[in-house]
Amino acid sequence: MNKIPVGQTIRFAYAFTFGEIGTVLGLTWIPTLASTIVGYFAARSYLAMADSLQSGTPPPDAQALLPLPLAVLSLFLAAMIGVALVRQVLGLRKGPAIAHFALGMEELRVFAGFVGVYLALILFLFALAAVVAGFAALGGATPLAAGITAFAVFAGFLLVIYALVRLGYLLVPAAVADGHFGLSQSWQLTGGNFWRIVAVLLATLLPLMVVLVIGEAIIMGPAPAPASAPPADVAGLLRAWTDQMHTMQPHLPALMGLNLVLAPLGYSLLFAPAAFVYRVLSGKAIVAPHD
Repeated sequence: MNKIPVGQTIRFAYAFTFGEIGTVLGLTWIPTLASTIVGYFAARSYLAMADSLQSGTPPPDAQALLPLPLAVLSLFLAAMIGVALVRQVLGLRKGPAIAHFALGMEELRVFAGFVGVYLALILFLFALAAVVAGFAALGGATPLAAGITAFAVFAGFLLVIYALVRLGYLLVPAAVADGHFGLSQSWQLTGGNFWRIVAVLLATLLPLMVVLVIGEAIIMGPAPAPASAPPADVAGLLRAWTDQMHTMQPHLPALMGLNLVLAPLGYSLLFAPAAFVYRVLSGKAIVAPHD
């Protein structure tokens, strides 16, 4: 079983991202701009729906249905970006790029793979909710039932992370190189490498996330002190989420601008090392169709 060279993968991620920053920007700026616009309208839609739920007034049909097509479009744009960057790393595309927009079978396969992961996640969360509800019904409100429920939620969370890493990390390069959806190939190739992948993800994406959090804090200013204890029920959580969305609303254009600047780096630091890892684990010589 092949093992991921963690240090070499991390070095490649940063070398590719910043050494070929012009190409990275050229391949990603159009779909990233479109994704940022989609994210802006999605945030406004979520806020309107949260206000409707909190007030007890059903949202308009168009407002209620809007998040779904926006989420689908976001997944497709992410697939487009992933395919472009992976092709560059695998040598299926060469040279610099000024702008890129593609709609082909590779993008559709990756998009289908993303949808598959998303549906699997939803099904798993429903199953976890059913298990938690079953424990709650059998044990009532006893400390033992609460402990078992908390353990089930924590174990479920870990299983979700494990499944997402195994199914999703090599999905894009596998779909591009093998001509399939990439889910089964990703699961097979990542066997025995879960913690190595986690180490790569932390080393490549965590610094960017820190920069993002700092940037958001600068844009939004210091967070107000909580007025009360954390919410303990669904209604309280909904109110807290709605209040947070209202706090963000005046700063939404600036927050979207920050995302527009940092997103190409994030995409490259995610997809480029995945393509590098795919080449290491698969041992395949990737050849362009015209070669």
